[in-house]
Amino acid sequence: MADGKKTRKVLIRILEIVFSAALLVLLAVSLILAKPQEDKTASAAPSPAVQAGQAIRIDHENDLVHLDFPAPLMCFQNSSGMTFTEATCADLSVPGGYGRVAVTTWQTNEGEEIVLKSIWPADALNELEEGFHFMPYSGPTFFGSISVRMENDQFIRLHTTTDQALYEVLLPRRLSKQVSQICGFLKLYTIRNDP
Repeated sequence: MADGKKTRKVLIRILEIVFSAALLVLLAVSLILAKPQEDKTASAAPSPAVQAGQAIRIDHENDLVHLDFPAPLMCFQNSSGMTFTEATCADLSVPGGYGRVAVTTWQTNEGEEIVLKSIWPADALNELEEGFHFMPYSGPTFFGSISVRMENDQFIRLHTTTDQALYEVLLPRRLSKQVSQICGFLKLYTIRNDP
């Protein structure tokens, strides 16, 4: 009688192990079958209304209206005390098509250079300056979003996105204590390209 109980326990244990293994196999198969497929309809391709163009360079702030940028452009307010030095606008390759980057360069009254990048489309994160490490605190808020602050030995990089573009601010570390004040003077400038 004792042997019958032992045999029964062993059989129940074997059935439990087989059942558990079958459940694991079933789970693995269901996870493989449920793997998310790429959405072929969604694409990072730009709006068909924007056409690829040639790189543009300007040397005067009044000529910002000539930059062919499909989203609002980041620049400084007139009251910022920053001096415009130059701007470029050029196409770049992004998955599914092309994007565009506008770079404006400014100087503080002390001659420190600040570079502003407006990048379209907003998900083109691979176009951000490289060689920076994350800081344990966020950057200031601009354009309604808290920015991400990253640094290297020489520069501070802040970036944030809106629903239309990705924006990057690059400034010397010497201006670290003025970051919030500087970002308070940033604005989005919509370029109107009327036919």
